[in-house]
Amino acid sequence: MAIPMLAVAGDLVQDVVVWQLEPVRRGSDTRSRVSIQRGGSAANVAAFAGPLHPTRFIGCVGPDLGGHVLQQELQGHDVDVRLQWRDVTGTIVVMIDADGERSMFPSRGASARLEAVDPSWLDGVGLLHVPMYAFGPGTTAAAMRGLVADAHERGIAVSLDVSSLALIDAMGRDPFTRLVADLAPRFISANAHETGALRLGPASVPHGATLLARHGGEPTLIVRAGVEPVVVPVPPLGRPPRDLTGAGDAFNAGFLTHVLRHPHLLDAPPPALVPAVEDGHALAATVLMSPGASN
Repeated sequence: MAIPMLAVAGDLVQDVVVWQLEPVRRGSDTRSRVSIQRGGSAANVAAFAGPLHPTRFIGCVGPDLGGHVLQQELQGHDVDVRLQWRDVTGTIVVMIDADGERSMFPSRGASARLEAVDPSWLDGVGLLHVPMYAFGPGTTAAAMRGLVADAHERGIAVSLDVSSLALIDAMGRDPFTRLVADLAPRFISANAHETGALRLGPASVPHGATLLARHGGEPTLIVRAGVEPVVVPVPPLGRPPRDLTGAGDAFNAGFLTHVLRHPHLLDAPPPALVPAVEDGHALAATVLMSPGASN
């Protein structure tokens, strides 16, 4: 019997990562270290998950050099890559300050231009993960709604990552919250800022969903409506992180691949999910000293 795959749908872009080696000198030169690599929250999750579990990526890139290079790079992580080709490949400039905090300047290009997805791309899938970035402006939002609906019709569990305070601000807290509820996820992953902005807690997590409330180096909370939250400590890193980019994506990959290796966890109570969260913490720790979403 085939092992159910993890499918990740959303953005695949080029990241231009700028590590600032000193405070920004406006109007002049700032010493920095620059690298160009694969990026996009969805693609990052797929790349981290690929070596651990059968994984498929679904997205859209431009029919240009960047798109072909990104396809090959993702395939190099043992990912089954299913792409649509149009527009130009997206690019995100990621500025990392000396404290490891990041500021992003996205030009999403083709990642916002996904259209209706071939239903066969869900064949063999046991869990579909979608970052909420996919529900920003562009045709990708409608395509993702259709893909999530197809997943539910097939009995495929859905996982969401809240992804962005900017998206919550642009959409509005209440419409964003309604959208998340409409997508009926089994799991919702969010950092502390996103959890606070959406006011997510035991009384407000959508019915049937489990919230993974990440707080950086502080404990992660496993939250389900009507149940006492479970606290999962994060092992100390030993030194300050240099680059937070991709840490949440790595966490999601570690958590979701653990769940797929133990399918009973899809419907398990929060305490049973602790080992999956610990796998997420362990994988996230591997990226914090590298530029961008790499380990």
